[in-house]
Amino acid sequence: NTGAITDIFYENIQIHNASQWAIWIGPQQAAFKGACSLLWPFIPETSCPIPSGIKWNNIVLRNITINSPQISPGVIIGNTSNPIQNVLFDNVIVNDPGSRPWGSKYYACSGVEGIAQGKTEPLPPCFKRKLT
Repeated sequence: NTGAITDIFYENIQIHNASQWAIWIGPQQAAFKGACSLLWPFIPETSCPIPSGIKWNNIVLRNITINSPQISPGVIIGNTSNPIQNVLFDNVIVNDPGSRPWGSKYYACSGVEGIAQGKTEPLPPCFKRKLT
């Protein structure tokens, strides 16, 4: 359970009416024991363990537009003892965001050092806004 995911860059993407997570930064969802359940978070007895041995660093989403996702816009979760570092959302705009399952928070967001800038909206709750 070790590895590195670094220097990831997504730019100029439009997503319309996503039926699954439009943004997922975190552990792999899978059907094997100890993995983040494919049914998480919609089935209460499921879990999403986050491996501590993975290093995540330098992830940029720039000029991403998500229109009318059917569920909350995303999941951004890292291990709190080894957080995901240097995540930047630059003009990541979600129009008419779905609220299920996280309501007005819109994202599952923890174990991340994230910055939002530009017109990014809604702000992931564990990110800091950088005024430009």
